[in-house]
Amino acid sequence: MFIESELSDFFKGGDLYMNILQEYEDIEKVIGYRKFGVIEKYIDEKCPKEKMNNYEQELAKINGSNFYDWLDKREKLAKKHGVIFFSDVIYNRNEWENFEKWYNDRNKNIEIKILNTWTVDYDNMKCNAIIKKNGNEVANIITDYETTDIREAFGYYNDRELDDEFIKSAFEELIFCDLDSFLNLPKVSECSKLLQSIYDDVSTSDVSMCHITNDEWEEYYADEYTDEDIENLELEIKKFGLDYVLETNDGEYKIVGYYNLDTMFNDDRNLNKDKNKEMVMC
Repeated sequence: MFIESELSDFFKGGDLYMNILQEYEDIEKVIGYRKFGVIEKYIDEKCPKEKMNNYEQELAKINGSNFYDWLDKREKLAKKHGVIFFSDVIYNRNEWENFEKWYNDRNKNIEIKILNTWTVDYDNMKCNAIIKKNGNEVANIITDYETTDIREAFGYYNDRELDDEFIKSAFEELIFCDLDSFLNLPKVSECSKLLQSIYDDVSTSDVSMCHITNDEWEEYYADEYTDEDIENLELEIKKFGLDYVLETNDGEYKIVGYYNLDTMFNDDRNLNKDKNKEMVMC
């Protein structure tokens, strides 16, 4: 973690070190997990790896009679190489303004709202999210990430407790980084009625799966769907690349929808409904 490495070159575990870390934690709560978290990504963009490597090589050679003497030499060396520190962004007004401009440009016209999150198993979590562009809802997605990805969402491994606020901030950042892939997902509204039904069954299932036996098909589905619908479903499986999450006519099962089928689509059926109602009333 860059916050720690910034100080630990001189010492680690002292009172001053711990006080600064505590101060950073307090600042994190004030500005928000996500904004605080992406400061390191800002630094990575402003300080290419080669520049940082040159700085660190020279830094390893300097000594100081005390911590403040070492800090003074380090500051001069940083200016020489044009290196930005975490503390520069937090405490230097000009650098903070540069960061805020970068952050606002990066997130311009995009809003990600995490509706809910849940644990799938020990290593995976899912979330349901709305993506807005220019104030309009453009996607309703379900996605999943490993807990390691969630902890590393901001560019470093964070071993903090995974509380609700941090998890949502991490999901926001992960979705933002993969934004194009989510916006390009096929829309549920453009799928067949049968595929929509299977999608709904999987996305509302506690185990994220849907099993329809041949007997269940005859009893609950045959009045509404035909073999032609199954043939169309098989075409959609190929069209949308669903081979590993959806199968038909598999032994005793007419249809099996597997885990992650719900992550393959943008459920656009209810987007902007409240806004559309307001427009009609006007």
